[in-house]
Amino acid sequence: MLYADKRALETNLQVSLLKIREKELQFYTQNCIAIGTQAALLSGFAYNGIIQVDIPTDQSDWLKTLYLCVTTAAMGFELIAVLNSTLCSMLGPGLALRGPDGSMHRAVDG
Repeated sequence: MLYADKRALETNLQVSLLKIREKELQFYTQNCIAIGTQAALLSGFAYNGIIQVDIPTDQSDWLKTLYLCVTTAAMGFELIAVLNSTLCSMLGPGLALRGPDGSMHRAVDG
């Protein structure tokens, strides 16, 4: 009887721990979705900065090149942020649900 009580207590503890880890995973997933949304918006702004901004022709060539390089780099980094946040928000919960034992901890901790 004592052994059964011990096993029941251990099981209840593991279930409680998994509930906490699930809340953490949902928190991180929502943060990744928010980061992806903001990065997509800023990437659109950078794209408009490349396409629609008219640089005066009397400006020096190095200034035009610098503007285009910085804007293109900003758009590229923001698209990388969109990709990473999308992958994390999609694959993290999948690992937690379908992975081997202990995969919930791996999905939350990284």
